[in-house]
Amino acid sequence: MRVKTMNLAVDIGNSRMKAAVFNGGELLEQWTFGCREVGRLDGIFHRYAGITRSVLSSTRGECMEPERLLRTRTQYFLKFVPATPVPLENRYGTPQTLGCDRLAAAVGGAKMFPGRNLLIVDFGSAITCDVVTAAGAYLGGSISPGLGMRLRALADYTDRLPLLDAEECAGYAEEGVPATTRDAIAAGVAGGIESEIRGRMERYAAEFVGLTTIFTGGDAPFFEKRFKNTIFANRELVLTGLDTILDYNAEREESL
Repeated sequence: MRVKTMNLAVDIGNSRMKAAVFNGGELLEQWTFGCREVGRLDGIFHRYAGITRSVLSSTRGECMEPERLLRTRTQYFLKFVPATPVPLENRYGTPQTLGCDRLAAAVGGAKMFPGRNLLIVDFGSAITCDVVTAAGAYLGGSISPGLGMRLRALADYTDRLPLLDAEECAGYAEEGVPATTRDAIAAGVAGGIESEIRGRMERYAAEFVGLTTIFTGGDAPFFEKRFKNTIFANRELVLTGLDTILDYNAEREESL
């Protein structure tokens, strides 16, 4: 039985920091702020004085300041790295190069839908499509440029194409042939991502029985409605996975 503790999970990504407080696995509150706004973590500890465990995951390499703060302020601290034990079998061929956010999302997905074959699509700076089997094995998956990266590439590597905001792709519709440059970019980029994800879903559904697809990540809202009732959405999947990994490791150490 899971011990009820108040945990702080912190995920530092390529462009922002996300943090969430959990109590016995229940998400109480979540924040998003700049990667350098470490002082915001102090405010969380003031708001939730009962936090006793913390976990830190980063795709930006060493983060000494937030790590030092979390170690100081909590009784149990976990720095999540590829070698950290997780409640899944990790079958990735190069685990030392695996992004911790991908593995945390996989753990979060398995918690959300235990005993199911899963496809987890994370719409972040990059788009990842990862598979978790019903037997609890993480297999890996694909990585491709994210929405913002694709839009930026068109603007940076051409002389005349404009840089679109991600929001300009939110309402694109494949009705007829795009007749303006901005519509053409929205259709090509957002429509291309949609087709890519549909292809992944179809391919893996043919291989894994009863495949359940979960969308997560900052750009997921731009695509959720396009898939209607064929997917589930959980924007805090990585943080949920980190909370699960934190308790898994703390309780393993206590039982040794």
